[in-house]
Amino acid sequence: MEEKSTLRRWTSFVLALAATWAVCFVAAPAFVEHNQTMAQMARFIDESGINTGKFYYTDVEACAVANHNARNTVAFLPHGPGPAQGVD
Repeated sequence: MEEKSTLRRWTSFVLALAATWAVCFVAAPAFVEHNQTMAQMARFIDESGINTGKFYYTDVEACAVANHNARNTVAFLPHGPGPAQGVD
């Protein structure tokens, strides 16, 4: 496998950064503004002063409960009457 030239690697890197910037600062805000539900939620978050980054990076009890419930929902999916599929 041939190695890309330095110029081509830098070009790819800059294009990836530009695409990421466009999604984060152009496409996502445009989606929020044009979707009524998302716009309402974004206004509520802004007006309430909620630091949304805090939920992922700290031990917020509500997030721990939500994570626990989501994992259990996937692990213990209802399968209907009779034996579960794939269980021996």
